[in-house]
Amino acid sequence: MNVSVIIPTYNRGHILSKVLPTYFHDLVYEIIIVDDGSNDNTKEEVEKIYFVYPKIKYIKHYKKLGPTYARNTGIINTHKMSHYIFFGEDDVVLTPKTIDILFNFIEKEKLDIIGCAVKYLHKNEDYKKYVADEYKIIIPKTVSELFKLKAIQLGRKNIYQQLMFDTEYILNSYREETDFYLRAIKSGYKIGLIESYLAFNLPREDIGKGGHWDLHPIVYEISTLYNNLRFWIKHFKFIKRYFDLTNSWIIKEQLKFVIERMRALKSKLCKL
Repeated sequence: MNVSVIIPTYNRGHILSKVLPTYFHDLVYEIIIVDDGSNDNTKEEVEKIYFVYPKIKYIKHYKKLGPTYARNTGIINTHKMSHYIFFGEDDVVLTPKTIDILFNFIEKEKLDIIGCAVKYLHKNEDYKKYVADEYKIIIPKTVSELFKLKAIQLGRKNIYQQLMFDTEYILNSYREETDFYLRAIKSGYKIGLIESYLAFNLPREDIGKGGHWDLHPIVYEISTLYNNLRFWIKHFKFIKRYFDLTNSWIIKEQLKFVIERMRALKSKLCKL
């Protein structure tokens, strides 16, 4: 079954040569790079890789619109021959079998969307030491398990076309992927999570800039708090009905989250 890979990117031209080749999997019909208004060498780097892997499609926004807009642009521009969408990220590398493993679990467990755990690597660290021999899959039943679902995901294309991503999550779009998973659950789709690491964020020292790191630190923290609050206002009634809030300790966890973010905001304000 053909898979369209969608990778939103912003000012990450300097690492694309490390990232994109890890997405050249057998099931992949095309790789759609959605450039969200970059002002670096992203286009030139994509063109270099195109000569090696001509299945790459490059689309650029006229200005920075945000990750959710970039994801939706990718969805709209998938080829009619593809049946699944895999969302990657411009600072995330995959194992050679990531997409195969996710696809096999979708078929085996009769899932609609599946995500996997993502690990941040340290400088000069080899991801191979984190690759598991066996894979445990769970169907999220608590809010804590729901929050384990990250942006790296594989799903049936018609679901993404139906739901799209909520573009009202601003700036860093924090909680955008959780919002999508939750709306998919609301719509009756079956979501799974492989708790083993199948995707890896490059070390922050190698990333340097780009993505949400280009946001002003104060703007980043404020948008995180805003998006988190918006998520809970939007979904609290459903979450309370669907999940076991007592066992997930969600109130305690959210208070802890807000306190941590407020401390981070205060620290950044003091450095101005």
